[in-house]
Amino acid sequence: MRARLARAGLAALLVATTAVYASAQTFRHDARPADHASRVSTTVPVIRCPTRFGAQQKVVWPRKITARGSPSSVRGLVAYSNSQVFLIGPAGLACSGIVAVDGGQLVTTWPRGHAAPRQHTRSDGQTLWLDPACAGCKAADACPFFRTLAASLGFPCTHGVATGERVYHLSSRITLFEDPPGVAGSGWPSSGPDPANGVVGLQGNPAFPLVYRSTCTLPASQHRTCTVSLNDVITRYG
Repeated sequence: MRARLARAGLAALLVATTAVYASAQTFRHDARPADHASRVSTTVPVIRCPTRFGAQQKVVWPRKITARGSPSSVRGLVAYSNSQVFLIGPAGLACSGIVAVDGGQLVTTWPRGHAAPRQHTRSDGQTLWLDPACAGCKAADACPFFRTLAASLGFPCTHGVATGERVYHLSSRITLFEDPPGVAGSGWPSSGPDPANGVVGLQGNPAFPLVYRSTCTLPASQHRTCTVSLNDVITRYG
């Protein structure tokens, strides 16, 4: 799915590179941006992730940001950042980021002492991708949920929804997905012992929108964290 990673080592800085298992009904309710918790804002500290920049620029790191969630729901959470985008997650994770010259963004988190997650590495972690310009990257993020967009960009989807993956179209521009444990699906990462919950959405010009994609793969005990993280992504970038 992510052919972009094969070229990232050569061009990550030249072009854009950029929860938890429950019933479908529970997941859909928890991840809705209309939930009460998503309408409440709470300040969380910002963690500076080691970041590769595609061009020299003045970098300003905020010390705190306002996250979408009640004080009780965001207690113990932080915002991991590449200086430009923010991914809410548990404190104490390792992280990295990319800011590409065309505005492509990536923030990744994972447990310390482990390798950064790939798509189907059976590990925990979180990812946030924003693709405003690179057509191939947009299509990779859009597939398999926004097939018409991918085709219009010249990169038709080559795969469908994975067997066992649950999909819920929150709106015509926001799709939620859930990969139960062991399902190698759209989640980055997915296929491990913990479920992967995620969101793919479109922002801006319908013909050439920014595409954002986020996955939260954490133990069942951190279901609320994934809810807060994905709600924040939808509210912040949707």
